[in-house]
Amino acid sequence: MLSIKTLIILIGLFLAGLTLWHHWRAREAAERMARETCRRMGVQFLDETVGQKKWRVIRHEGRWVIRRVFVFEFSRNGADRWPGELTLIGGRLAGVEFNLVDPAVEPQPAPRTVSPASPDDNKVVPFRRDS
Repeated sequence: MLSIKTLIILIGLFLAGLTLWHHWRAREAAERMARETCRRMGVQFLDETVGQKKWRVIRHEGRWVIRRVFVFEFSRNGADRWPGELTLIGGRLAGVEFNLVDPAVEPQPAPRTVSPASPDDNKVVPFRRDS
């Protein structure tokens, strides 16, 4: 007869194995979806793999599900590399993002126009400094 301690260990091992199995299935599905999306967008799916960026348990449509975000890389012309993200909610595709902004190039700030101050707009109170 199994002791309670052995039974708890077996249940824990079973749940850990089940979690890994679900993770592998989700990763394979994300890889397949990323490959298919890249093909439809006319870009090259690089390295033939995805990596899990983060995951968390969320409420979606009244149910508790796992939201997983995977990252992958793609190329537009075969000589460049761009990052992409794929989001799965409960095993279903929720969104794909192709980041086409070069991280090495800083965005230029928008020019600001400043109107000249009139004497009536001056609301600064001067403080005297006693030395």
